[in-house]
Amino acid sequence: MAAQSYNVIAELDAPFDEDTAEQLLDPIADYSGAAGRSELGHTEVVFTLPAQTLRQATTTALAILETYRWPLRSLRVLPTDDYDRLVDAIDVPPLVSVQEAADQLGISRQGVLKAITTGSLPAIRVGSTWIVRESAVRARAQRSA
Repeated sequence: MAAQSYNVIAELDAPFDEDTAEQLLDPIADYSGAAGRSELGHTEVVFTLPAQTLRQATTTALAILETYRWPLRSLRVLPTDDYDRLVDAIDVPPLVSVQEAADQLGISRQGVLKAITTGSLPAIRVGSTWIVRESAVRARAQRSA
């Protein structure tokens, strides 16, 4: 049986800030990993791995996730084709970069990064890049006005 790719979506009981983001990405760096907040507001990691079967993918995912110091809240493992269909069914909200958020808020890039770190501006870290929902930037701008 040929290996196929599976996507893993795992929620962890972990804080999500700039320091933690690096620690979250290290174990999944070789698996096209990303870290962010789930729909429920929990810290989430998503990564892709090859496996012969769903059981093997799940076992491998659990082994990788056990390297984290935070407990696992939930786990979902599915073939990449199914994951792609699921993601395609979700409308992705408009996203902006840290610099675009800074420009819209009239603050420095460092100010946006501080807001992300303190949790007052929700963001998602993909690799070494932070992305912010445009709606979160608009909401923060309205609160500041």
